[in-house]
Amino acid sequence: MKKFQSMLRLSVLLAGAISMPSQAQNDANKAAEAEHHLVKHFQACVSPVGLTKDLPLADPVPQLDPTIKLHLLNEVGKIRDGYRHFLYVSPNEKEVYIVQMGGIAGLRKVFGPLKSDACADVAKPK
Repeated sequence: MKKFQSMLRLSVLLAGAISMPSQAQNDANKAAEAEHHLVKHFQACVSPVGLTKDLPLADPVPQLDPTIKLHLLNEVGKIRDGYRHFLYVSPNEKEVYIVQMGGIAGLRKVFGPLKSDACADVAKPK
């Protein structure tokens, strides 16, 4: 029985060791991806507790192209039921939206269309 338990522990350790390099590689690849130049402009408009500036709700909510990458604007940090915000930019940069996801019920809201300077007057948090 002890031999079986030792083998089981070893297999669990090996499985973790094998998966770690691929996870580290994935993290490195994500960090290496080029950040869209509008991300910094829109980060001032969002926080884990919601928007820091009144932005128009998209009405009607557009069909966002699922092949276009959403750019993360913020993390929720230690805030339980916080919001993550993502920037959607069309290939021609004529359509810019902020997608808000999270909260108690995991709601999704879309704000926009926005001009590229929509958050220019918001003071950036320090």
